[in-house]
Order: sequence, then structure tokens, then C-alpha cells
Amino acid sequence: MIEPAPPSPSFSITLRTKLVLSTAAILVVACLLLGWLFIQQQVRSAADGLMQSGTLLAQHLAGIGRFSIVAGDIHRLEQLIHEILAVSPVAYVAIVSSSGELQAGFGKNEWQPQFAVPPMGRRQFPVTKLVQPRRLGTDTNEPLVSEIWLADDGPVLRSTIEFTPGELFSLMGGTELPIFYDILVRVPHHSHGTVWDPALQLTLDERFDTQDEPTTLQPLAPSLVQVGLSTSTLQHVLHRLLWKAVLVTLSTLTGGVCIIVLLARRITIPLQGLSAAATKLAVGETVPIVAIHTHDEIGALTQVFNTMASTLQSREHELRELAHTLEDRVDVRTRELAAANAKLLEIDRRKSIFVSTASHELRTPLTSMKVHLANLRDGIDGAVTDDQRRSLMRVEANLSRLRILIDDLLDLSQIEMGQASLRLEPVALGTLIAKTVEDLHPFSSERRVKTVISLPTNLPLVCADAGKLRQILLNLLHNAVKFTPVDTLVDLTVTSLSADEIQVSVRDVGPGIAPDDVDKIFQPFYRAPAAQKKTKGAGLGLAITKLLVELHHGRLWVETEPNRGSCFSFTLHSATPPRPATAESSVPSPSHHQIA
Repeated sequence: MIEPAPPSPSFSITLRTKLVLSTAAILVVACLLLGWLFIQQQVRSAADGLMQSGTLLAQHLAGIGRFSIVAGDIHRLEQLIHEILAVSPVAYVAIVSSSGELQAGFGKNEWQPQFAVPPMGRRQFPVTKLVQPRRLGTDTNEPLVSEIWLADDGPVLRSTIEFTPGELFSLMGGTELPIFYDILVRVPHHSHGTVWDPALQLTLDERFDTQDEPTTLQPLAPSLVQVGLSTSTLQHVLHRLLWKAVLVTLSTLTGGVCIIVLLARRITIPLQGLSAAATKLAVGETVPIVAIHTHDEIGALTQVFNTMASTLQSREHELRELAHTLEDRVDVRTRELAAANAKLLEIDRRKSIFVSTASHELRTPLTSMKVHLANLRDGIDGAVTDDQRRSLMRVEANLSRLRILIDDLLDLSQIEMGQASLRLEPVALGTLIAKTVEDLHPFSSERRVKTVISLPTNLPLVCADAGKLRQILLNLLHNAVKFTPVDTLVDLTVTSLSADEIQVSVRDVGPGIAPDDVDKIFQPFYRAPAAQKKTKGAGLGLAITKLLVELHHGRLWVETEPNRGSCFSFTLHSATPPRPATAESSVPSPSHHQIA
């Protein structure tokens, strides 16, 4: 069944809103950028024209007033200054002598106080002190253009001749800023005329030596002409340009938003229809065919959705019909599986009974055969030759192997059938380990393998069946010695995990176990492919060992690595706190599961 779509979040932005907002943002940024570039270009063009006009006026005054400046004709200089002040953008005109003193100068409106005559001392123009340090060290005759801010406490030199964004916002509000362009030019040493009197040139350019002065001629410091231009007209033009740019931006934004709203409606309305139909389809309702209004990608999407919806509805109908009969089929299949499982359980039970019965029945003839073979070998029934004795010994060895196999099969069948019993009692684990290692000494000596035992000093008694525990240790030690190379060691380590749990580990340095075989070695009759080629056995030892450990409520696991050996470990419970000891109890068959 198709699950319904998750609920939408409490706050979400529709596709139409996203389109409108993104388009509006793009239009605003584009209009602002283009408007700013246009305004900057217009301001720069107007400012260049204004500064060019002021430069021509300053250079004209420096040229025609050169002789008056040298001669100190203040009256003539004032006439020339008033003629230049008559030009509307000019705010002030100042002529500064080579010594830095103001020879003549006048200003309009707010600049008049800057030309007031001091009560004493030299008469200086404050703007000259601001801009003249920038002129020092240069020999060029190019005009020096500076931007002056006329504050309440006097003129201030600005770092740039362009308007800042904050000043542009002030101009938009109608505020006129006291910003002026100061143009400073040098008074030329030579006239630009074609006819010149050499005697007058000598008078203007050189000073005659006196008796006390050195003979080297020193050039005179140039006089300066400063013309201040008001930016009032430029600011009014800029005010109109800014508002025009704002109106153009708003108009463009409004038109663009209207267009994108219409386009968004054309996109989102079909998508809303598809979304509503998909929601109904998700909850299992019958969905009618969605109308196709356009032949673009949205129309193609609508056509695909209609095809998908019809296919899903037809399949859902088929699934509903199938669901009516599925329950009956499941019931029939469940009964069949239950019968098959019961049959398998019965077969397994009969298999265990057969194995147990066969083991019991085979023990008696095997015992009789072993006794008669011993009599024959010892010559009780008559003398035997050496070859006959060796043959009888081989037969006796095979009978012993067969007896061990039958005992293992009997133990396995009894445990699987739940007929195994434990006699739990306190057992001295160290003593039992020593006896087991001693019993295995002939086999270890034959393999030339030594067993190293490590026991803690305060090892408590364990709660276990001594016979079954000896069988567990014997199986693990026998496997370790069997798979360990000649002249090596097998480590048997006992560790106290807690006050109630003891861990016993048997480590060898054999070939190890492949990762694919780790989960299979505890299964009955399973032997790893590598072990089948090197050693003999039926593959029952580890299976019986695991079942016996689980009967003691412990765990058995293996840690191994190919070509690095294996370590088999199992846990036991200590005899304190006391457990029901010397009580013979029947334990049900444990479940067969993978090792930890």
C-alpha cells in the first residue's frame, strides 16, 4: 500500500514566490549597478568639464596677470579677479606670491570671511596651506585639482574628488553639500607671446647680485593662482539623475515583477494540479485525467503523470484482487510448512534414537573384540609371531578409534535428545587441568609439543561436572596439540573475569582457521578443508565441546587468524555464590547458534 505523503512544514515558500523574489532581486541589482555606472560616468563627465573650465580661467589669469603680479599692481589684479568671479561656477579667486602671502583675492557668499584682512601679520589664504604641500617637490606646470569641504570652522581638504554613497543619498534628499573644486596653477616665468623684450625678461627672471651675495643665480619661487569652483550646479544635475535612476529602477522592477508573475502562474498552476492529483493518488483515491494546458515541458510532465497514474491504479486493482486470495494461500502454505517441520523433527528424533541405540549396541561387541585381541596379542590362546602381533596391534588401535567415535556419537545424541545430565559440584580447576594435561602427555610427547599452564594465584572453585569438564579440556587440548607444529608450545591460560565468571583459553600456533570456516567448525561432522588433508577425525569434538559448555551455562568461542594460530576460550561459573551442588539434574538440549 502506498503511504501518504508527509505533511508539509509550517513555513514554506511557494515556487511562484521564489520566482518573483529571485527575479526582483536580479532586476534591482542590475538596475542599481547600471544606474550607478551611468551616474558615475555623468558625474565624472560634468566634473571634468567643470575642472577644465576652471583650469582655463586660472591659466588665463596667471598669464595676463603675470606682469601685475611681478610689479605688485594690486589694483589691476583685483580687476582681473572680479572679472573671473563674474563667471557663475567660480566661488573664489586667490593670487599667492612666491613668499606664500596672499597678494589679492576675493570670494563669493560663504567664502568672503576667508579673505578677511587680519589685524596684524601676513595675509594668507587658508586653502593654500592645505593644497600647497601636495605641490612641493614637483616641477610640472600641470594644474593641481583638489576637493575642498567648507566646514563651519574653515575649509577641509578631501581625499577624493568623487562623491561617496552617503553624499549621494544626501543629494537625493535635497541637501546641498559645501563641496568645491580648488584649481591651483603656477604663474609662468615666461610669457607665451611671440614678441618679448629681453631686458624685461631679464628683469622678471633674474635678481642682480649685490656685493654681499654670492655670484650664483637662484631661481625665484613661483607665484600661485587659485580658483575655487562651486559644485552647486553639478549637485543639482546629480540630484535629478539620481531620482531618474530611482524611477527607472522602480519602473523596470514593476514591469519585470508583473511579467514574472504571469509566467509563474503559467508554470505553477499546472504544477498545483499535478500536486493535488499526486496527493489523491498517494492515499489510494481514484485520480481523473489531469488536463494538459501547454505543450512545453509542463505539458510533457502532465502526460507522463497521467500515464503513471493509470498504470498504478490498474496495478493497485490487481493487488487488491490478489490480497483477497493471499490469506488463504498463506494459511495453506503455513500448514504445509508446519507438517514438513514436524516431519523433519520426527526424522531428527529418530536419527538421534538410531544413533544412540546403534552406539549402545556396538559397544558390547567392540569390548568383546578388544578383549579377544588382547588375549591373542599376549599369546594366551596360543603363540603368535612378531608379524602377527604387529597386525593385532594395528587392529586394536583401529578398534580404539572406533570406540572413541561411538562414544562421541552417543554423547552427541544424548545431548541433542536432552538426556544428558550434569552432576554440578565445586571443582578445583587447577587440579583438573593438571590431570588432563598428564593424561594427554603420551600424545604430546609423540608430537614433541609442550603445554604451558598459567593460573591465577587466587583461583576459586568452579561449579561444574568434573567428568564433562575434563572432556571439554581434553577435546580442546587434543585439537591444539594435533594442529600445532612439532617442537612448539600450547598455552593454557585461566583468567578471572569477575567474582562469578572464569575464562579458560587454549592457544596454539597452528595453521589457523579460514574466516569462512569459523562459523562452521562447531557443527557436527564438519571439518575444514585444510584439516581434512593433514589430520584424521570425524569432526565431532568441537560440536560436543560447545554443547557441554552450554550445558554449564557458559560460552565457547574462537579467535583465529590464518597462519597465525587459534585461541579457543570458554567460560565457567565459580562455586561462590553457591549453586545447587551434587544435584543430578537433566538439562534440556541447548539451541545451536553461531559462536560469539
